[in-house]
Amino acid sequence: MKVSELIELLEEQDPDAEVLVMMQENWPFECALAGVTTREEMLRADREDRDEDDEEPRLESGTAKSDVFLVEGQQLRYGSKTAWQVATR
Repeated sequence: MKVSELIELLEEQDPDAEVLVMMQENWPFECALAGVTTREEMLRADREDRDEDDEEPRLESGTAKSDVFLVEGQQLRYGSKTAWQVATR
C-alpha cells in the first residue's frame, strides 16, 4: 500500500478516531500505534550507533529509504479475525 492510498482510506474516517493496529491474523490482537518512521530514519540512527570502521548497510532488494513503517505499540486486547475479511484496500 502506498502512502497516498492510506491517506485516501483514512480521509473517509472520523479524524478524532483512535488509530489501532490489528495484528496476527491467526491469533489477532488489537495494538496501539506507537508512531511512524521511515527506513531512512532507522538507517540514520543505526549509522550513528555504529563504529566508523563498520561497513555501510545496503538496502535489501525491494526496499527503499522512503519506506514508511507504522510502529506497533502496546497490545491492548484480543482482536477479531473478521478484520482481514472486511478491510478496505
